[in-house]
Amino acid sequence: MAVTTPGSVPRRRYPEGMATLVIVESPAKARKIAGLLGAGFVVRASLGHVRDLPGSKMEIPERYRAEPWAHLGVNPETFAPIYVVPASKRSTVKELRQLAGAADRILFASDMDREGEAISYHLSRLLNVEQPTRMVFTEITREALQAALQSTRPLDLNLVAAQEARRVIDRLVGYEVSPLLWSSVGGKLSAGRVQSAALMLLAQREMARMRFRPATFWSVRADVLTRPKFTATVTHVRSSEHPQGLPIARAGDYTPGGVLKPGTQVLEMTGEQVRALSAYLDGREATVTAVDVTETRTRPAPPFITSTLQQAGGRLNLSAKGVMDAAQRLYEGGLITYMRTDSPALSDEALTEARREATRLFGPAAVPAQPRQYATRNPNAQEAHEAIRPAGTSWRAPAATGLSGADLDVYTLIYQRTVASQMLDAVFDKTVVTLTCGAATLGAQGRVLKEAGFLHLLQEDDGETDDQRLPALQAGQRVPLKARAPEGKKTSAPTRFTEATLVQAMEKAGIGRPSTYAQTLSTLQTRAYVRLTGRHLAVTAVGLLVTTYLARQVPDVMQNDFTATMEAGLDDVAAGTSTRVAYLTRFWTQGLAPTIRRASREAPSLPLPHLNGTRLRATAGGAQLVREGQSAPLPDEVIPADLDEAQADAVLQGTWTAKKSRAGRAARAEATPPGTVSSRPARKSTRSSAKPRRS
Repeated sequence: MAVTTPGSVPRRRYPEGMATLVIVESPAKARKIAGLLGAGFVVRASLGHVRDLPGSKMEIPERYRAEPWAHLGVNPETFAPIYVVPASKRSTVKELRQLAGAADRILFASDMDREGEAISYHLSRLLNVEQPTRMVFTEITREALQAALQSTRPLDLNLVAAQEARRVIDRLVGYEVSPLLWSSVGGKLSAGRVQSAALMLLAQREMARMRFRPATFWSVRADVLTRPKFTATVTHVRSSEHPQGLPIARAGDYTPGGVLKPGTQVLEMTGEQVRALSAYLDGREATVTAVDVTETRTRPAPPFITSTLQQAGGRLNLSAKGVMDAAQRLYEGGLITYMRTDSPALSDEALTEARREATRLFGPAAVPAQPRQYATRNPNAQEAHEAIRPAGTSWRAPAATGLSGADLDVYTLIYQRTVASQMLDAVFDKTVVTLTCGAATLGAQGRVLKEAGFLHLLQEDDGETDDQRLPALQAGQRVPLKARAPEGKKTSAPTRFTEATLVQAMEKAGIGRPSTYAQTLSTLQTRAYVRLTGRHLAVTAVGLLVTTYLARQVPDVMQNDFTATMEAGLDDVAAGTSTRVAYLTRFWTQGLAPTIRRASREAPSLPLPHLNGTRLRATAGGAQLVREGQSAPLPDEVIPADLDEAQADAVLQGTWTAKKSRAGRAARAEATPPGTVSSRPARKSTRSSAKPRRS
């Protein structure tokens, strides 16, 4: 029976009996599916969501405009949303209504996650379909589509409720918290449930860099003149005060404040002592005291999930968004399975094909007796479909796809990772050698690849890893040394996040979901809260001030545990174990709303730990640098954590100018923030006054 829709054009028939309308999200996906389904089907794209909360005052329906909450688009007492068709979607909705009016059957084939379920729900309401039918699939192949046609299902209203709950609470948080930022920090800033928690991770790392004080330590090494030669490092030194020997201080022995960790017993040598030790070792023989050889195995990594694919994109110099854009094209082109998933599991068909590909490439001995299956370690995993893998039951090798550029690179990553996941372990011999020369103990280690296993596919390998190759050695053997010049080193500041490592940290903390990571990263940069310096994300003055304000006034929004609990609550709604209203009452009415009402609009001020007596302050005119009664606007180009004392003085005196070499200095700042060496605090140390002696 035909579906009728109010306000649609008079009913018409499709030519040649095409009576089934299939609605997907994107035109590219529609074209691919239409070609695979053939006659009897018309496939059209909704271009994403067709209904949403009002985006402006003009979009609010007349009957709601007098309500005090109308600007929110949601009644915060009942959580009833106002849905409107955006102006940009009206022509699309009109066309879909016309097509629906002539169809004998309508299949809603948007993606099988919460967003896709919600798109189908809103389409069904606009098209007046009382009992909508969902067609779901994770890959766009003829076989998958035919299977989906045979296993349609009703709309999952629990998934719809979870998406609506997420949309409502994100709107309430954004629209109620953002005005606090406008009046306290200034400008048309925004806050969001996920973006604010992610910004806190970045700001905490930035503050740790500013608090960091480097410590100096020494490395004393010598080449061991065997065949092949290798390099050993002095690990312990004996002296009259410490006849049993003390380990030489290493980077891990120091706190971020540049002092030894409490209870640490190490030898901090002076430059004079390490030069004397190096001179002593040069030209002498050392005795091999121990040789420990063990076999180690490395398993292949699981197939990609959304977060790990985004992280791997860094190897291709692609942003998280760039990776997801390429993956979207590959999915819509029928080359990979759905790219938003938390599950590394593979279907039986995929396991068979991955093993078949490995055997085709490297022979039957390349795969273990039984397939490898992987399970998620993420307790918050949701919508756990299959891992991201090549589509279909007969996979195309990268060279046979006709792809190029980023699409080829991303497909190659996915293909190789999936096939490698079903290959044998890589097997190594790990050797650890201990030597003595006088009062010094030296150590060296190396790893030699015995069986390449999955490394046959993932990298070209000449039989060695990055570890040095060690010769066959025996305890008691004497070997000649040639000392290297001692190296004075400094401990490194905490490294800023890259997009990949931030995604990893967000996943670990339970902040957001795979479908939100790329958009969150994009929003943080669009809002100028963070800026890319090379591949790293540096927090701007505005980002630091926003974080400072929210952490003091609306701390729940910034806390990982609270945000992760909210995500888990959405999972409960999706599973049907909680209701949308119960979730929103708990987290909004009883949680965030009272906190927001109590929030002060006081402008935030933040001490900059690496600059004595200097603060960052929010003003109506933008961020200002303040010191000893002086203040000056901080140029937008300046990353606060990268300022040194001289640059801060120039800003305060109005003489600061951007220099072409600033990019280079910013890159070097990743290792040690400027202006920290001179302020290193004194520390208690154990120094040896004895010169090295022979055993």
